[in-house]
Amino acid sequence: MKNIAQYIKYFLCGVVFGTANVIPGVSGGTMLVIFGIFDRLTEAVSGVKKIIKNLPFLITFALGAGAGILVSAKVISSMFEMFGVQTNMFFIGLILGGIPLIYKIGTSEKKVKPLCIVPFIIAMAVVIGLSVLDRLKIFSLGIESEITGFDIVFTIKIMLCAAIAAITMIIPGISGSFVMMLLGVYETVIGAIEDLNLWVLVPFAISAVIGIMLGAKLISMLINKNRLMVYSALMGLVVGSVYAILPEGFGFNLSTGYGFVCLIFGVIVSVLIEKIGKTDTADTSKN
Repeated sequence: MKNIAQYIKYFLCGVVFGTANVIPGVSGGTMLVIFGIFDRLTEAVSGVKKIIKNLPFLITFALGAGAGILVSAKVISSMFEMFGVQTNMFFIGLILGGIPLIYKIGTSEKKVKPLCIVPFIIAMAVVIGLSVLDRLKIFSLGIESEITGFDIVFTIKIMLCAAIAAITMIIPGISGSFVMMLLGVYETVIGAIEDLNLWVLVPFAISAVIGIMLGAKLISMLINKNRLMVYSALMGLVVGSVYAILPEGFGFNLSTGYGFVCLIFGVIVSVLIEKIGKTDTADTSKN
């Protein structure tokens, strides 16, 4: 029963990870940290031997992520159109509910030092800065296009963009879909998911897997070298991401009032999922 509960958690975390990476401004990596499987995933894909050893976990997580992406691509856009403020605030609740867990994991080996404030502030400033630049519409790096057949130039572009976005998908506080918007391929990919356009999805998926593996290996290496400083930076990214997804309609109005209810629900969901996988940190050290 214990193993079944853990694999249910892995699947649910995959669903949240996939869903989060469809929403600009929401970080799938943040959700991994919040739900306590960030270290587990980065270690699991850090080498061929590790991948083989953790195959059941990776398959379960990947199935959840795939389900989350497919469903959210069809549902999320309409949710944001009808309940934009409430949907954003639910995700803010998920983030806030997981902050104590991030602190606990980051300080599991050493206590916080005054120097930790430096990576925290830098990381938070990066996320908030990217968000401000996006809202000012300073970036415009590509043109969305509809692909119905093989195009070598587009294929190379989509693979490069996928690799960059995939690396950011696993970094807490950085939204992979936000990066795709900056690169000008977001609407193309979302449209391809809705239409099951393999000319776009196949090269994107191949490059995304490679990007996630490279990103995970880098992050795993950094955590092993200086866990406390890395998690200080991750905490800054997470806190900064709250501002990044703050809804445009936020204010003293009825929508925001309902939004706070959704925020509280998000906090509760975050805490419950943490409870389900309470033993996961111990499992990570064994792997």
